[in-house]
Amino acid sequence: MDASRYYNGHFKHYAFTWRQSFTQRHNPVPTSEHHPLVERQILYLQGSTPHIAQRTPLISTEEIIDTFVDNKCRDDPDRYLSRKLQIGRFLLAARVESLRGDPDESVSKPMALIDDRNNENVTRVNLNGRCRPSQGPLSAHGLFAELSRSRLLSPPDASDFIAAERRLVYVTDLDSHCALALAATASILQAPFLRDFINRYLAFRSFLGVEIYSPSLTGASTFALEFHLPYYAWRQMPAMIEDPRKRADGSPLRISEEIMYLQMQDRPATSTKKLSEYIYESQLSVMVTGIDDWVWAGYCFVDVYFKGDEHCERVEHYSHANPKMDPHSCGRYAAEPPVWTPREYFLRALSSRMQQIKQEWENSVSRLIQQIEPYIYSFTREDTDIGKAGELNITQQKGFKWTIRVLRQFTNLLSKIIASWETFKDGEIRYFYIPYTDELAESSWATYLAAIDKNVTELRDLRSSLQHQTELFENMTNSLVTHAQHAETIITREQSKFIQALTVITIFYLPPTLACTIFSMQSVLPANVNIKYWGYTLLGLFLITTILVINLPHITTFLQFLRGWQDGYWRRLSDTVWNKEKLAHEEEDEESGDESGDEEFELDEMEGNEMTGGLGGEV
Repeated sequence: MDASRYYNGHFKHYAFTWRQSFTQRHNPVPTSEHHPLVERQILYLQGSTPHIAQRTPLISTEEIIDTFVDNKCRDDPDRYLSRKLQIGRFLLAARVESLRGDPDESVSKPMALIDDRNNENVTRVNLNGRCRPSQGPLSAHGLFAELSRSRLLSPPDASDFIAAERRLVYVTDLDSHCALALAATASILQAPFLRDFINRYLAFRSFLGVEIYSPSLTGASTFALEFHLPYYAWRQMPAMIEDPRKRADGSPLRISEEIMYLQMQDRPATSTKKLSEYIYESQLSVMVTGIDDWVWAGYCFVDVYFKGDEHCERVEHYSHANPKMDPHSCGRYAAEPPVWTPREYFLRALSSRMQQIKQEWENSVSRLIQQIEPYIYSFTREDTDIGKAGELNITQQKGFKWTIRVLRQFTNLLSKIIASWETFKDGEIRYFYIPYTDELAESSWATYLAAIDKNVTELRDLRSSLQHQTELFENMTNSLVTHAQHAETIITREQSKFIQALTVITIFYLPPTLACTIFSMQSVLPANVNIKYWGYTLLGLFLITTILVINLPHITTFLQFLRGWQDGYWRRLSDTVWNKEKLAHEEEDEESGDESGDEEFELDEMEGNEMTGGLGGEV
């Protein structure tokens, strides 16, 4: 076989390969993983190199945002304007002074957990490794303080320092203060990945992929394993809960809306319960990024704003649980012993979260179909009252439009999740294989991949149901529109018949009335008028009325012709008068010009004669 053709036909074996350097421990760890990007960049721009801790208070919120957002994008910043506006405006709602100073109410809500540990023994005999003491549930202020501590470099005065080689950060309802804390403390190597991770989270979009960055042939490579799984949560509760996080225009970061129940005429709504139902936008996002299988960090952002105060994804729940459970995996696996390799941890989290969103999608799609099916069924059996009335009122029209919109939204978002997995499965999944082979790096990973694929298959079935229901519902709506148009046509015909009947009545009623009116005027009629003349008059009026009614279209056309001819006549007449006036003015101007010319000629002759006379006298 031709080697070039073999290479082109199997490029994925070479394009999606896990670097050999990731399986080797970096010793020492690159300095780019030690220092925050923001502080190092500000010091570089200021041209000074004092200790970073001494210069930290000088960094403003705007400097943090500009440095974090524009990192590695300074060649053409306008190309990334959308990302800059989305992240920048979101972060501008927070102030770094609130994170550095005494905590206030805006940065005091517990919403984060950190798990820092390492295994300095390469053989990994100690399964749990060395752990930093747990700080419990952290607010944005506490998260910033914890992330500001040295992660890998031991301070001179710290004898019991534990390097946080493996770091897990779990955040519920990421707000602007937490995002600013992450941006201000992200290392130079992690900052670009973390920026894109936050951007995709804010954008409410589906994503599943692997990215590897190599600054040079000799520089340290970094990786990022990332997924975003959006969904619509269908909940029944007394009142709607609005996302407290706001965008730049004041709108909530995630949209909440109440269900609009379908109604037929003379038929109550489907739901008669006291509790209303609502749809909430929500997203699960996880990223694992690092430089090798030992030094890496895992971030997890979860939307729980609609779940109330008591639910199993609260940071308090994970912090107080015994035994400790892994929050990135939705609490399906124990936190100890931990998973040390980043790829396995990523697959385990993806498997758990994919099952979670499958359950959420199954609930939402099932509830939506339960709303629609009774009306489609009753419509096909003609059991509805719409067929009798022939039209939809305003409330029904809103309900039908809302249902079609939600059906399409569900189908579109679900399709993107499925497409993300299919794209990943077609190429980037080879990052989890032994290089240049079709075998997994670890056979145990097959369990996670099989579970993910099974859940995606069930999501495909839900999408198929949505597409089928959308088609049926749109056909039903189109039939209702056609039926309404047919009803309007029938009404128009009835009105036409009524007008015809009224015309007949007019023909038979108007002549006798007019004849009686004429013959009632005795003072103007001859004395010998009798009933015979009244009959002749009645007959004539009948004939005239009949002729007028029969020829009414022709008469109308003739009157329109006369009106048009009259308008044209007056237009031509006005043009003629205007032209005559214009010619008269021009003639007057010419005559005045001739008279002035004659006067000038006479003056010239008189001046010439005087000059001639003067000269003659001198001679």
